[in-house]
Amino acid sequence: MRKLFLFFTFIFLAPFVFSQTEQDLSMLLGGMVKSDKWIIRKDSSEEEFIGNVHYENDMYKISADKALSKRKDKTYELSGNVFLSRSEDNTTITLNAGRVFYNQKKDTGFAVAATKKQVKIVYTTPENVYTLLANKVEFSNKANFFKAKGKVQLSDKENTLKADEVTFNRATGIFEAISVRPIVLGKNKDGSYALEADKMIVNTKTGKFQATGKPQGWLTMAKDLMTQENLKKLKE
Repeated sequence: MRKLFLFFTFIFLAPFVFSQTEQDLSMLLGGMVKSDKWIIRKDSSEEEFIGNVHYENDMYKISADKALSKRKDKTYELSGNVFLSRSEDNTTITLNAGRVFYNQKKDTGFAVAATKKQVKIVYTTPENVYTLLANKVEFSNKANFFKAKGKVQLSDKENTLKADEVTFNRATGIFEAISVRPIVLGKNKDGSYALEADKMIVNTKTGKFQATGKPQGWLTMAKDLMTQENLKKLKE
C-alpha cells in the first residue's frame, strides 16, 4: 500500500483550487459580466445578473443562470447551471454545481449540487485527470479546511475512492474518509487492489496511511511480480 497515498495528491490540491477560484470570483463579478438582465440596488449596494450570466477572459470562464453580488456584506452567489473554469500552465480546473456561495469577510464558501446531480470538480494536468463528485463541498481558507459530503467519489485514471464524507485539514495535512464503509479501488504497474474500512486517514505530510475499523481488502500482484520474495514482503 506504499503507493496508495500518492492518489491523495488531489485531496491536497482540491481545497486550494476551489478556494482560489472562489476568491477570484469575488473580484470578477465586478467586471464585465454579460447577462439578459442587470439590476443595481444602490441603497443596499447589490448587483444582480439574471439570465445567461457569462464572464470570460484568458484565464477564467464563469456562467450561471443568476449571479448576486452584495458588496456591503462581501458575499457572492451563483445559482442555476453554475460553471467555473480556470486554465493556467497547461492545467485546467472546472467546477459544475447548482449553487455556489462565497463570503469574502469570513473567507468561507460552499457549492451544492443541482437536483438529481452532483457537484463536480475536475483538475486536468498533462499527466492525469482528477475528479471529485459530491452532493456538497465546503471550504474555509482561514481554517485551512475542506469537506465534501454525500456520495463522495474521488478518482484519477487508475484509482477510485468512495465514501459518504471526506475532510482535509491543510494545516495538519490530515485527510479522512469516513461513513458508510469508505472503499478505495485501484491499480498500478504492481497489480490491483481494494481496501474497505470504517475510516481511512492519510497524513499527506508524512505519507502515513491508516485504515481503522474492520479493514479488509485484497491485493493482486502482476504475474511477473509473483515471486517468493515479493510474497514474503507482502505478508510483512
